[in-house]
Amino acid sequence: MLQRAPRVSPPAQSPSRRDPTPPAALTAARALALAPIVLTLLPLWRTGRGWVRIWDFPRVQIAVLGVIAQGVMLRAPARQPLDTALTAGLAASLAYQLAKILPFTPFYPRQVPTARRSRDRNIRFLMLNVLQTNGRADLVLRAIREADADVICLVETDAWWDERLAVLRRTYRWSNRCALGNMYGMLLYSRLPMTEVETRFRVRPDIPSMRAIVRLRSGDEIAVYAVHPRPPLPDTPSYGRDAELVLTGDEVRRETRPAVVIGDMNDVAWSYTTKLFQRIGKMLDPRVGRGLFSTFHSGHWVARYPLDHVFHTREFSVAEIRRLGYTGSDHFPILVELALTPSRVGETPEPKMTRNDREEASEILAEREKGKDQEYP
Repeated sequence: MLQRAPRVSPPAQSPSRRDPTPPAALTAARALALAPIVLTLLPLWRTGRGWVRIWDFPRVQIAVLGVIAQGVMLRAPARQPLDTALTAGLAASLAYQLAKILPFTPFYPRQVPTARRSRDRNIRFLMLNVLQTNGRADLVLRAIREADADVICLVETDAWWDERLAVLRRTYRWSNRCALGNMYGMLLYSRLPMTEVETRFRVRPDIPSMRAIVRLRSGDEIAVYAVHPRPPLPDTPSYGRDAELVLTGDEVRRETRPAVVIGDMNDVAWSYTTKLFQRIGKMLDPRVGRGLFSTFHSGHWVARYPLDHVFHTREFSVAEIRRLGYTGSDHFPILVELALTPSRVGETPEPKMTRNDREEASEILAEREKGKDQEYP
């Protein structure tokens, strides 16, 4: 006789599974994810407000923060549309930051071709912000000897620095010195002949820039511009800096000789204003495809940016570029050796200025006029 199988009761319903991520932790993860998204979007706002412009600088740091935030969000699986949106936004912001940084790595095509060493048509530039309060003139002079540069631009140089560096005048027979105690002094030395030397105060009566014609050993002449505009700060706008770059770029564009612009521009290589300056002046960046060569801050490796620059027109190619060692300053020196090779101009696409660039440049100059009284009292 067949027996009926015993009736098996269905398993008891387990209590609803709890969210393994505590609400406070999920809120913190969302806030962490939101930060790099906001910091990526903020500099897209075309304004001279300092608290916006300063976020042009830390692209690498924002990218690292984005990677960390993305890892946190992926470990806490998305449960709501907000989490999915944040994860997607993080991916987009990270891609944007990497696109800005990538050109300044060896993984990107070089913007400027490499040149061979040639004494007659090569010229070595050394750029260094000495830090006015830095008392290590011995380290600065050691770096200058190591660089063996033809043209040296030193900024934040006051009367103390002018006196300590007087020894350079024995080797560098040509110089233009504007020693100031306001952190914006400038000394320009050359062991090649300099003519038509000018010190100009184009944006502020206490902020100098310089221009000179330098004759190479071959007899060729080039125009050299030296600039050091004020930086944007959270409570001060960038009107002066942006206007200085626009005015310099416009002058280089009208220059009849090959030109080089050297200086601590208080702007990073990838910022919109630097790129605008390059397009206006048809200037190239020798770092593209070679490396970041970050020069500031020498004491904080986590927060270090490429603020010291040597830009040039298409008639040049690059023989050497490197960052030098510590000099007691908050900036590292940067050394760039250029070769005058006009026959290779066709190897480099010419930066093109668009109608939008002209309008943007005009707006920057107009904004400077409107905001100059509130910029720096």
